[in-house]
Amino acid sequence: MLYKKPYLFLLALVFALLPATAQSLPALTPPGATAGFYTRNLAIKKAFFIDFQTEWNRLGFFDSIKDLAAQDGEVNADDLQLLSEILNVDLVGREGLLVVYPSGDFFALARPSANRVDTLIALLNKSMENPETRNGWKLDRTEEGNTPVYVGHNGELILIGSEGAVERFLSGERGLKLPVEGDLAFWLDAEPLWPLLESPDLGLPPQVVRTLKTFGGFSWSLEIQDGGVFMRSRLPLNPDQDAELARILMPADPAWPLDELPKGVAASSMVFDLAAFGDYATRYAADLGADFQLDLSAFGNRLALVDAGSTDPQEMLQNPIGNLLIVLETRDALTAEVTLLSWIQMLAGFSTPEGTGGFTVEALEIAGMPAKKIGVGMLGTLYLVAGEDRLYLATSERAARLLESPDQFANDAVYRQLAETYLPDQFHGVSYTNNRRSLEQMAQMLPMMMMQTIDDPDAQALVFELADKYAQFLNFLAERVGSSISYQQVQGNDLVGFGFTEVAW
Repeated sequence: MLYKKPYLFLLALVFALLPATAQSLPALTPPGATAGFYTRNLAIKKAFFIDFQTEWNRLGFFDSIKDLAAQDGEVNADDLQLLSEILNVDLVGREGLLVVYPSGDFFALARPSANRVDTLIALLNKSMENPETRNGWKLDRTEEGNTPVYVGHNGELILIGSEGAVERFLSGERGLKLPVEGDLAFWLDAEPLWPLLESPDLGLPPQVVRTLKTFGGFSWSLEIQDGGVFMRSRLPLNPDQDAELARILMPADPAWPLDELPKGVAASSMVFDLAAFGDYATRYAADLGADFQLDLSAFGNRLALVDAGSTDPQEMLQNPIGNLLIVLETRDALTAEVTLLSWIQMLAGFSTPEGTGGFTVEALEIAGMPAKKIGVGMLGTLYLVAGEDRLYLATSERAARLLESPDQFANDAVYRQLAETYLPDQFHGVSYTNNRRSLEQMAQMLPMMMMQTIDDPDAQALVFELADKYAQFLNFLAERVGSSISYQQVQGNDLVGFGFTEVAW
């Protein structure tokens, strides 16, 4: 496992347990928001990123970006410096909140880091053209298009919002309830927007309205802790709107575990009833008056994906689809194979400038199973392998040869440890990534890719310098960022997700 710095965790814990000296930003915010973004404790959590910031500064990224922007001529160094100040985490070092209301109004509050609040407020005072004082707040009103916007502060907090939201705030409306919290958190509550969907101005068909109402919203949060980064998400569904769509999105069956899949850089496994989705899409199109047929009855409801990765930048550039092995469960293997072949042939028709497709098929055997090597014009070569109850579609020979490898994820000690620690008994989706290898591969490929996209000789040197620095930073990250594991579950009418990424701070 990755090494840890316990003092960082203890520092964060001490600050988190200190008694609150002021109301939280949600408690000060008018209720009824339909979407929002919230942060807290970022100034404290900056301690975790000291080494990352030191390396970033050592590489001189900001100087390279300034040189590149100066050559472009559209952004000057002063603009970049101001943008850097605005985006600095210290602006929301203790807390930050941005919300949007169904009316279209928005409202934001920021509680800057204690050692930066005076500087930021001084900058704000300097920028005000027509300041006024109301209810202890110093405000400046500007016009953004046809929308009046207020910017201001009370000596501790910084405020910005549209006129309607700010007037609600100044009149004493308080008490926003957050549906999710975290060091970073985002949410969307879709129900307050439903009346907009039914507006005659939009003219949406009833079936489309029901489909959109099936999605109740979304929430996501991120927590930075001593051992790494935790992420959680929730997608509430409304089966009373589009029952068939909700059933497809909330499967009852468990996904294939990753253990028996061939080992690669990354893998994922999920449940998705392709046959039911094909029937649903066909009926949906008919309801909308379209003639569309999607017959997926030969496929099952489980699928998986393995990324074989590559350590050769030239190979990665020559293979635009990557080195992926796609595993599809089948109910009727022969029909499923014919269906996939017909789709690939149609794809080949669009993959050459002449439109001839370049579609070729060669029979062979891979891992003792009948297989086909398929030429698809400029897209390269695919491999279709027929198993007993599943099909394997590989986007490269390297990916196809994974089927012959005895090395499985069950033999990966890091995967096993993360799976035993974080995976529940059942899930309908699961993913694992060896981030270290992925970052190393990106670092190898990036400079070559960047150079091939720049024709201007004067810009090439600067772009190469920036790409080389970024590649060095990716290699630095590869030394600190370990593996990730995540899963998805159905809980009631909600799709719930969890993820963890190892980080050696």
